Amino acid sequence: PSFLRQGAALQERIANPFFGLIQIGALSGSTVARQQLLRPFPQFTSVQMIRPNIGNSTYHSLQAKVERRFSQGFAILSSYTLSKLIDDVNQTAPVQDNYNLKLERSIAEFDRTHRLVSTVVWELPFGLSKRFLNQRGFVDKVLGGWQLSNIFQIQSGKPLALTATPTTTLFGGGLRPNNTGVSAAKEGRVQDRLNSFFDTSVFSVPAPFTFGQTARVLSDVREPRLNLVDFSVIKNTSIREQLKVQFRAEFFNLLNHPIFNAPAVTVGTATLGRVTSTFGAPRQVQLALKIVF
Repeated sequence: PSFLRQGAALQERIANPFFGLIQIGALSGSTVARQQLLRPFPQFTSVQMIRPNIGNSTYHSLQAKVERRFSQGFAILSSYTLSKLIDDVNQTAPVQDNYNLKLERSIAEFDRTHRLVSTVVWELPFGLSKRFLNQRGFVDKVLGGWQLSNIFQIQSGKPLALTATPTTTLFGGGLRPNNTGVSAAKEGRVQDRLNSFFDTSVFSVPAPFTFGQTARVLSDVREPRLNLVDFSVIKNTSIREQLKVQFRAEFFNLLNHPIFNAPAVTVGTATLGRVTSTFGAPRQVQLALKIVF
Protein backbone atom coordinates (compact mmCIF):
# COMPACT_ATOMS: atom_id res chain seq x y z
CA PRO A 1 0.00 0.00 0.00
CA SER A 2 2.85 2.45 0.61
CA PHE A 3 3.72 2.29 -3.09
CA LEU A 4 0.37 3.90 -3.93
CA ARG A 5 1.91 7.24 -2.93
CA GLN A 6 3.83 7.15 -6.20
CA GLY A 7 0.54 7.75 -7.97
CA ALA A 8 0.62 7.79 -11.77
CA ALA A 9 4.33 6.87 -11.75
CA LEU A 10 3.19 3.31 -11.00
CA GLN A 11 1.71 3.09 -14.47
CA GLU A 12 4.80 4.35 -16.32
CA ARG A 13 6.40 1.88 -18.74
CA ILE A 14 10.00 1.00 -17.89
CA ALA A 15 12.52 -1.56 -19.15
CA ASN A 16 11.36 -5.13 -18.59
CA PRO A 17 14.07 -7.24 -16.88
CA PHE A 18 12.23 -10.39 -17.99
CA PHE A 19 12.36 -9.48 -21.68
CA GLY A 20 13.71 -12.48 -23.60
CA LEU A 21 13.25 -14.77 -20.58
CA ILE A 22 9.46 -14.80 -20.66
CA GLN A 23 8.31 -15.61 -24.18
CA ILE A 24 4.51 -15.21 -23.99
CA GLY A 25 1.94 -13.16 -22.18
CA ALA A 26 1.90 -9.67 -20.70
CA LEU A 27 5.48 -9.92 -19.44
CA SER A 28 7.06 -10.84 -22.81
CA GLY A 29 7.40 -7.23 -24.06
CA SER A 30 10.42 -4.96 -23.83
CA THR A 31 8.69 -2.67 -21.31
CA VAL A 32 6.48 -3.24 -18.33
CA ALA A 33 4.50 -1.07 -15.92
CA ARG A 34 6.56 0.03 -12.92
CA GLN A 35 3.94 -1.34 -10.52
CA GLN A 36 4.43 -4.86 -11.90
CA LEU A 37 8.06 -4.89 -10.71
CA LEU A 38 7.01 -3.83 -7.21
CA ARG A 39 4.87 -6.89 -6.69
CA PRO A 40 6.04 -9.65 -4.30
CA PHE A 41 6.39 -12.03 -7.29
CA PRO A 42 7.01 -9.69 -10.25
CA GLN A 43 7.67 -12.58 -12.65
CA PHE A 44 3.99 -13.60 -12.41
CA THR A 45 0.89 -11.65 -13.38
CA SER A 46 -1.12 -13.42 -10.68
CA VAL A 47 -0.58 -15.75 -7.74
CA GLN A 48 -3.47 -17.36 -5.92
CA MET A 49 -3.78 -19.25 -2.66
CA ILE A 50 -6.39 -21.98 -2.76
CA ARG A 51 -8.51 -22.16 0.41
CA PRO A 52 -6.05 -20.33 2.67
CA ASN A 53 -6.45 -20.93 6.39
CA ILE A 54 -7.33 -17.36 7.32
CA GLY A 55 -10.32 -15.56 8.75
CA ASN A 56 -12.27 -15.29 11.98
CA SER A 57 -15.96 -15.21 12.79
CA THR A 58 -18.15 -14.60 15.83
CA TYR A 59 -21.76 -15.72 16.04
CA HIS A 60 -24.31 -15.04 18.77
CA SER A 61 -27.96 -15.97 18.68
CA LEU A 62 -31.11 -16.40 20.66
CA GLN A 63 -33.17 -19.35 19.49
CA ALA A 64 -36.71 -20.11 20.61
CA LYS A 65 -39.23 -22.75 19.67
CA VAL A 66 -42.91 -23.05 20.53
CA GLU A 67 -44.68 -26.33 19.88
CA ARG A 68 -48.21 -27.22 20.92
CA ARG A 69 -50.46 -30.10 19.96
CA PHE A 70 -54.10 -29.36 20.66
CA SER A 71 -56.99 -31.77 20.66
CA GLN A 72 -58.96 -32.56 17.51
CA GLY A 73 -55.89 -32.74 15.28
CA PHE A 74 -54.68 -29.14 15.56
CA ALA A 75 -50.95 -28.45 16.01
CA ILE A 76 -48.64 -25.47 15.75
CA LEU A 77 -44.86 -25.21 15.60
CA SER A 78 -42.94 -21.92 15.49
CA SER A 79 -39.20 -21.30 15.54
CA TYR A 80 -37.52 -17.90 15.89
CA THR A 81 -33.85 -16.93 15.70
CA LEU A 82 -32.36 -13.55 16.61
CA SER A 83 -28.71 -13.54 15.62
CA LYS A 84 -25.62 -11.58 14.67
CA LEU A 85 -22.66 -12.87 12.69
CA ILE A 86 -19.42 -10.91 12.39
CA ASP A 87 -16.45 -12.01 10.33
CA ASP A 88 -13.49 -10.81 8.29
CA VAL A 89 -13.83 -13.40 5.54
CA ASN A 90 -14.82 -12.28 2.09
CA GLN A 91 -17.70 -14.00 0.30
CA THR A 92 -18.22 -11.96 -2.88
CA ALA A 93 -16.11 -8.79 -3.04
CA PRO A 94 -12.33 -9.28 -2.90
CA VAL A 95 -10.20 -8.03 -0.02
CA GLN A 96 -9.34 -4.35 -0.36
CA ASP A 97 -5.98 -4.26 1.46
CA ASN A 98 -4.31 -7.66 1.70
CA TYR A 99 -1.76 -6.19 4.12
CA ASN A 100 -4.40 -5.15 6.65
CA LEU A 101 -7.06 -7.83 6.98
CA LYS A 102 -8.35 -6.26 10.21
CA LEU A 103 -10.11 -3.70 8.02
CA GLU A 104 -12.20 -6.54 6.57
CA ARG A 105 -13.97 -7.13 9.89
CA SER A 106 -17.67 -6.30 9.63
CA ILE A 107 -21.11 -7.82 9.78
CA ALA A 108 -21.05 -10.99 7.69
CA GLU A 109 -22.52 -10.97 4.19
CA PHE A 110 -24.88 -13.85 5.02
CA ASP A 111 -26.00 -12.48 8.40
CA ARG A 112 -29.75 -12.74 9.07
CA THR A 113 -30.88 -10.73 12.09
CA HIS A 114 -34.36 -12.21 12.30
CA ARG A 115 -35.80 -15.49 11.05
CA LEU A 116 -39.26 -16.80 11.90
CA VAL A 117 -40.72 -20.03 10.58
CA SER A 118 -44.20 -21.10 11.66
CA THR A 119 -46.32 -24.05 10.58
CA VAL A 120 -49.90 -24.98 11.41
CA VAL A 121 -51.52 -28.36 10.77
CA TRP A 122 -55.27 -28.89 11.20
CA GLU A 123 -57.13 -32.13 10.61
CA LEU A 124 -60.68 -30.98 9.94
CA PRO A 125 -63.14 -32.45 12.51
CA PHE A 126 -65.42 -34.14 10.00
CA GLY A 127 -65.99 -37.80 9.20
CA LEU A 128 -65.50 -41.12 10.94
CA SER A 129 -64.05 -40.88 14.49
CA LYS A 130 -64.22 -37.08 14.33
CA ARG A 131 -66.25 -34.58 16.30
CA PHE A 132 -68.74 -33.81 13.55
CA LEU A 133 -70.47 -36.09 11.03
CA ASN A 134 -69.04 -39.20 12.63
CA GLN A 135 -70.45 -41.53 10.01
CA ARG A 136 -69.23 -44.28 7.72
CA GLY A 137 -69.92 -44.58 4.05
CA PHE A 138 -70.50 -41.70 1.67
CA VAL A 139 -70.26 -38.94 4.30
CA ASP A 140 -66.85 -40.10 5.51
CA LYS A 141 -65.58 -40.65 1.97
CA VAL A 142 -66.48 -37.08 0.92
CA LEU A 143 -66.14 -34.96 4.07
CA GLY A 144 -63.68 -36.98 6.16
CA GLY A 145 -59.89 -37.14 6.00
CA TRP A 146 -59.22 -33.49 5.11
CA GLN A 147 -56.09 -31.79 6.42
CA LEU A 148 -54.92 -28.19 6.02
CA SER A 149 -51.39 -27.00 6.66
CA ASN A 150 -49.23 -23.98 6.00
CA ILE A 151 -45.64 -22.85 6.37
CA PHE A 152 -44.96 -19.15 6.96
CA GLN A 153 -41.45 -17.75 6.65
CA ILE A 154 -40.18 -14.24 7.28
CA GLN A 155 -36.49 -13.45 7.26
CA SER A 156 -34.26 -10.39 7.28
CA GLY A 157 -32.44 -9.65 4.07
CA LYS A 158 -28.69 -10.02 3.71
CA PRO A 159 -26.60 -6.88 4.33
CA LEU A 160 -25.15 -5.28 1.23
CA ALA A 161 -21.46 -5.34 0.34
CA LEU A 162 -20.62 -2.33 -1.84
CA THR A 163 -17.75 -2.10 -4.27
CA ALA A 164 -16.40 0.80 -6.33
CA THR A 165 -15.25 0.99 -9.92
CA PRO A 166 -11.44 1.01 -9.65
CA THR A 167 -9.66 4.14 -10.83
CA THR A 168 -6.34 2.32 -10.86
CA THR A 169 -5.15 -1.26 -10.86
CA LEU A 170 -4.79 -2.69 -7.36
CA PHE A 171 -3.55 -6.09 -8.50
CA GLY A 172 -6.35 -8.34 -7.38
CA GLY A 173 -7.53 -6.23 -4.48
CA GLY A 174 -11.07 -4.94 -4.41
CA LEU A 175 -12.03 -1.32 -3.98
CA ARG A 176 -14.72 -0.06 -1.65
CA PRO A 177 -16.36 3.36 -1.87
CA ASN A 178 -16.03 6.33 0.42
CA ASN A 179 -19.06 7.50 2.37
CA THR A 180 -20.17 10.64 4.15
CA GLY A 181 -20.93 8.88 7.43
CA VAL A 182 -24.71 9.20 6.92
CA SER A 183 -26.83 6.05 6.83
CA ALA A 184 -27.98 5.12 3.33
CA ALA A 185 -30.99 3.16 4.56
CA LYS A 186 -34.45 4.09 3.27
CA GLU A 187 -37.88 3.17 4.59
CA GLY A 188 -40.95 2.10 2.65
CA ARG A 189 -42.11 -0.68 0.37
CA VAL A 190 -39.58 -2.23 -1.94
CA GLN A 191 -41.95 -1.69 -4.89
CA ASP A 192 -41.80 2.07 -4.27
CA ARG A 193 -38.00 2.28 -4.38
CA LEU A 194 -36.95 -0.16 -7.06
CA ASN A 195 -34.97 2.57 -8.82
CA SER A 196 -33.41 3.87 -5.62
CA PHE A 197 -33.44 1.16 -2.98
CA PHE A 198 -30.99 3.04 -0.78
CA ASP A 199 -29.50 6.55 -0.71
CA THR A 200 -26.69 6.36 -3.24
CA SER A 201 -25.64 9.99 -2.74
CA VAL A 202 -23.71 9.18 0.43
CA PHE A 203 -21.19 7.05 -1.51
CA SER A 204 -18.44 8.08 -3.91
CA VAL A 205 -15.54 6.52 -5.79
CA PRO A 206 -12.22 7.06 -3.94
CA ALA A 207 -9.53 9.25 -5.44
CA PRO A 208 -6.99 7.45 -7.65
CA PHE A 209 -4.40 5.37 -5.78
CA THR A 210 -6.37 5.42 -2.51
CA PHE A 211 -8.54 2.95 -0.63
CA GLY A 212 -12.18 3.56 0.28
CA GLN A 213 -13.25 3.82 3.92
CA THR A 214 -16.69 2.20 3.75
CA ALA A 215 -17.06 -1.00 5.76
CA ARG A 216 -16.78 -4.27 3.84
CA VAL A 217 -20.48 -4.95 4.54
CA LEU A 218 -23.14 -2.40 5.46
CA SER A 219 -24.95 -3.33 8.66
CA ASP A 220 -27.79 -0.83 8.11
CA VAL A 221 -28.65 -1.47 4.44
CA ARG A 222 -30.00 -4.89 3.56
CA GLU A 223 -31.56 -6.54 0.54
CA PRO A 224 -35.36 -7.03 0.57
CA ARG A 225 -36.55 -9.44 3.24
CA LEU A 226 -38.09 -12.83 2.57
CA ASN A 227 -41.85 -13.08 3.18
CA LEU A 228 -43.30 -16.40 2.03
CA VAL A 229 -46.43 -18.47 2.67
CA ASP A 230 -46.87 -22.05 1.44
CA PHE A 231 -50.19 -23.84 1.87
CA SER A 232 -51.46 -27.37 1.30
CA VAL A 233 -54.76 -29.26 1.30
CA ILE A 234 -54.65 -33.02 1.80
CA LYS A 235 -57.48 -35.53 1.52
CA ASN A 236 -56.93 -39.07 2.82
CA THR A 237 -59.56 -41.61 1.78
CA SER A 238 -59.70 -45.23 2.90
CA ILE A 239 -61.14 -47.42 0.13
CA ARG A 240 -60.71 -50.62 2.12
CA GLU A 241 -58.36 -51.88 4.83
CA GLN A 242 -55.37 -52.39 2.54
CA LEU A 243 -56.07 -49.61 0.04
CA LYS A 244 -55.89 -45.87 0.67
CA VAL A 245 -55.86 -42.87 -1.63
CA GLN A 246 -54.29 -39.51 -0.85
CA PHE A 247 -54.95 -36.33 -2.83
CA ARG A 248 -52.71 -33.30 -2.33
CA ALA A 249 -53.05 -29.72 -3.54
CA GLU A 250 -49.99 -27.63 -2.67
CA PHE A 251 -49.63 -23.89 -3.18
CA PHE A 252 -46.10 -22.49 -3.10
CA ASN A 253 -45.86 -18.73 -2.54
CA LEU A 254 -49.61 -18.71 -1.96
CA LEU A 255 -49.92 -14.90 -1.77
CA ASN A 256 -47.78 -14.48 -4.90
CA HIS A 257 -45.38 -12.11 -3.17
CA PRO A 258 -42.53 -10.95 -5.41
CA ILE A 259 -39.16 -11.90 -3.93
CA PHE A 260 -36.73 -9.24 -5.06
CA ASN A 261 -33.03 -9.69 -5.62
CA ALA A 262 -30.51 -7.35 -4.06
CA PRO A 263 -29.93 -3.99 -5.75
CA ALA A 264 -26.83 -3.19 -7.79
CA VAL A 265 -23.94 -2.40 -5.43
CA THR A 266 -21.11 -1.03 -7.60
CA VAL A 267 -20.48 2.66 -6.90
CA GLY A 268 -19.60 4.54 -10.06
CA THR A 269 -22.13 2.76 -12.26
CA ALA A 270 -25.50 4.07 -13.47
CA THR A 271 -27.38 1.11 -11.99
CA LEU A 272 -26.22 1.64 -8.40
CA GLY A 273 -29.10 1.10 -5.98
CA ARG A 274 -31.52 -0.30 -8.58
CA VAL A 275 -33.46 -3.52 -8.07
CA THR A 276 -33.87 -5.07 -11.49
CA SER A 277 -34.86 -8.71 -10.91
CA THR A 278 -36.52 -11.24 -8.64
CA PHE A 279 -35.49 -14.71 -7.55
CA GLY A 280 -37.60 -17.72 -6.79
CA ALA A 281 -40.89 -18.38 -8.50
CA PRO A 282 -44.30 -16.71 -8.45
CA ARG A 283 -47.24 -18.70 -7.14
CA GLN A 284 -47.09 -22.36 -8.12
CA VAL A 285 -49.80 -24.98 -7.72
CA GLN A 286 -48.97 -28.66 -7.56
CA LEU A 287 -51.54 -31.48 -7.59
CA ALA A 288 -50.71 -35.05 -6.64
CA LEU A 289 -52.56 -38.34 -6.24
CA LYS A 290 -51.01 -41.21 -4.29
CA ILE A 291 -52.32 -44.74 -3.89
CA VAL A 292 -51.10 -46.71 -0.86
CA PHE A 293 -51.61 -50.47 -0.91
